[in-house]
Amino acid sequence: MEQPAYKRFTSHDGTSLSYRTAGDGRRVVLLHGFTVSSTVNFATHYSDDGSAGLLETAGATVESALVDSGFEVALLDWRGHGYSDKPHDPKRYSVEAFANDVRSLVDHLGWPEAAVVGYSFGAWITERLLNDPWVSRAALCGVGSFQVEGQYADLEEEWAITSKCFLENSWDEHPDYTVLRTWAELSDSDFESLGLVAANAFRTIPAAVLAACSIPVLVLNGGGDTGAADEMDLTPFIPGARRAVAGQSHHGTAPSDPLFQAELVAFLHETN
Repeated sequence: MEQPAYKRFTSHDGTSLSYRTAGDGRRVVLLHGFTVSSTVNFATHYSDDGSAGLLETAGATVESALVDSGFEVALLDWRGHGYSDKPHDPKRYSVEAFANDVRSLVDHLGWPEAAVVGYSFGAWITERLLNDPWVSRAALCGVGSFQVEGQYADLEEEWAITSKCFLENSWDEHPDYTVLRTWAELSDSDFESLGLVAANAFRTIPAAVLAACSIPVLVLNGGGDTGAADEMDLTPFIPGARRAVAGQSHHGTAPSDPLFQAELVAFLHETN
């Protein structure tokens, strides 16, 4: 795919990160998922190729839908992903480091206020930002209650396996995890960095942090995603949060679904 032009800035700990902005209007920060880049997650339209892969096709994206609706968006490539630096130091991949990267980007842009849209891993980090004074509203997309502390006993084991697959190339031992490798191959990925992210950044969030949230929150999933299941509903943990399930797309294709995009645009246009 053709990669749009990105700029760079130096984040809180000296890591160089890539980002770009587009559009004009109310401001929105877009935070992508694990293994992919901001271009893959938010600026490329995909359909299901019938297997674990994604087929790039013509169509609207989250970025284009927001820009066409009158928003200015900032797309950040996480450390270890996309065009950002990919250090091989485990200490660079704490969950706090990722949250501080977002704060550093907003400071760099000089934005006093913005909405935040996080997809999958991006939503995990967005949850750490819900009580920041600059965040006006937040959409937690492609997630469920499994990342809340005490809700899913196998979470640490699953991310340990994910880390091992990337660090030790043990995909044959864990074929159910190969979809992550497939998605990683959509962008310029460094498997050692991704293994370190999996080992260090995926931490559960205390329910008390979510309970302290006082801004509008949308929890949005495609109908074929794990987070769409009733038993995975995240909204009971967040005061006033609204739940939406859009279409039937799975985790990889939901951001390309027009119904998903419409739900997101409508939420971000709200003023209360």
